[in-house]
Amino acid sequence: MLFENNSKPRKKSYYPFSKNYPTKSGNSYDIGESRARHKREERNKVIFYISLIVLFVLVFIASSVAITLSRRSITDVNAGKASEYTGKLKAYHMPDEALSGGIAYSLFKTELSNAKANAVMIDFKTADGLLHFNCSYETAVSIGATASAYENANEIITALKNDGYKIIANIYCFEDSLAASMLSGAEVTQAGTGAVWLDNTAQKDGNPRLNPYSQTACDYLLNVIAKSVECGADVVLLSSVSFPDSPTAADAYFEGEEGSVQSRNAVLHEFVSNAAAVCGNVPVAVYLSADSALNGNSTLYSGGMFDSDALFNAVDFRSAAIKESITIGGESFSKEDINENACISKAVPLLKEKLEENYTTKDIIPVIDDEIYLPTLENLQVENYIIIKSDP
Repeated sequence: MLFENNSKPRKKSYYPFSKNYPTKSGNSYDIGESRARHKREERNKVIFYISLIVLFVLVFIASSVAITLSRRSITDVNAGKASEYTGKLKAYHMPDEALSGGIAYSLFKTELSNAKANAVMIDFKTADGLLHFNCSYETAVSIGATASAYENANEIITALKNDGYKIIANIYCFEDSLAASMLSGAEVTQAGTGAVWLDNTAQKDGNPRLNPYSQTACDYLLNVIAKSVECGADVVLLSSVSFPDSPTAADAYFEGEEGSVQSRNAVLHEFVSNAAAVCGNVPVAVYLSADSALNGNSTLYSGGMFDSDALFNAVDFRSAAIKESITIGGESFSKEDINENACISKAVPLLKEKLEENYTTKDIIPVIDDEIYLPTLENLQVENYIIIKSDP
């Protein structure tokens, strides 16, 4: 047994165990592979933390840019000048929020440039009676009409004019719930009671209206119109120059009507004439639905308003402006049976004939909701238009 090996075989379990479960003596590792794994883990941690920092920086930059865009001055916007104005208004309605400036204004300005517009329609006064532009008219301030005016409104109007855009100031007239509530003697009253009349029941959020026979109401509106001209209006569009048409209209009492020698229609025409006088060289337009422009309306006007002293009639061809039906050339069409294109094609030639018989009103400004109707207007040789986009 001279060459017999008496040494005991080495256990193989030691190495795998040590490999998978290395021991640590101070800051050194017993197994080389454990050290490599540790370095890899440390490297992954560093990469992870660096990624977090980069992500944080990117989010911070994106947020800063967004905040800067929303707050930037309107002078930073350079979306182009207005298309040439040759006496024809190619207007787009500006969303109210764009009067604040920032992104909303930038987007709208870009839309104007792409559409090659030369005019902007702005709601200077709403049906709620609120003024969106800043003015110092004492009565408007005292009743709170200027409380919600946009801070940047006048600056934006000036910027648009500097870029060559004509400003169409849309002013709701006798549809004014605020002034009717706050100005004594200006409101329509309830027949037999003297209480403030509402155009619907209180349960259905009825609102008061201004009385066209009231001198207080008319003076207030004419002063607001004058202030809109001072603010830069190039055209004043008078909306709701009418008596109310509502479920409670039969109960409305108009103080001053009984003793007046003027009919309701005459009172409305006189108001338009006075508005034109207040505006001076700034032209006035009267808003009419297509049906009212063609046929008049006994409830709203006790006749027609197409032949007023306004230079333009803004005729609304949008489907939203048709209540249930429209009569064109003696033929009646239900709202479901006629589209805007057909309405324009049938009504415009008749309206042009009416213009030839009118001594004051010189032209119509179609109100539409989409550019797709522009070729139809061009074929009819109508170059004026106002586009009011439907809410998305």
